Amino acid sequence: MAYRVLIVEDDAHARENLILLIQGVSDLDLVGMATTIGEADQLCKSLKPDLVFCDVMLPPDTSFDWLMKLEKISFELIFITSFEEFAVKAFRLAAVDYLIKPIAQEEFNLALERFRSRREKSTDQIQSLLKNLSLPREHAKIALPTLNGYLFVQIKDILRCESDNTYTIFYTADKRKILVSRTLKDVEQMLEEHRFFRVHNSHLINLDYVAEYFKGEGGQVKLTDGAVIDVSRRRKEEFLNLLRK
Repeated sequence: MAYRVLIVEDDAHARENLILLIQGVSDLDLVGMATTIGEADQLCKSLKPDLVFCDVMLPPDTSFDWLMKLEKISFELIFITSFEEFAVKAFRLAAVDYLIKPIAQEEFNLALERFRSRREKSTDQIQSLLKNLSLPREHAKIALPTLNGYLFVQIKDILRCESDNTYTIFYTADKRKILVSRTLKDVEQMLEEHRFFRVHNSHLINLDYVAEYFKGEGGQVKLTDGAVIDVSRRRKEEFLNLLRK
């Protein structure tokens, strides 16, 4: 079985690069190409692709403008973007796939592996991404990978995250413990703009849930759920400065 693929990209060089990558994969069938939002909308309706490689910036619009108008998104998406674009952190929060230009073969292969895996499960990752982009930051959600797919949790409800080797344990305000297959470093990068601070190599905390701070070499912080966590000596000053703010 071959997956029907559509490319939505207005840059000729990036488009040719994608064509070559797709042609090298036996279970992908390139059925069409678009350079504008209008063309993409028409081709999706007529060609019914399984997978769309879509550039984020399609002047004068963005691909998000188009997706938000769709009643239902019936295809999988892999976004094409650049390092400087604002949306990368949003992609990470929603566990939505994206590729950085110029697209590397290894990253392309990994994105396809994740696409094939997603085809076996029903998730709302794209809808979560679009909501995060349109709602105030306090309502943003993060997609946590579980054995059955993804669990969507409001970021404001996460108290702390604890490292467990290559996994991370999320502790939530409603007393859930959620084990996810992400390193604490990955989680820190996703949540750094949402008032989270890594007080220790193994602990990332939500500053909104800090109840007390106990002095010491590094000191300790107590959260509203009663958890007491060590603060590393080298992170102490930055942490206290954040608390004062």
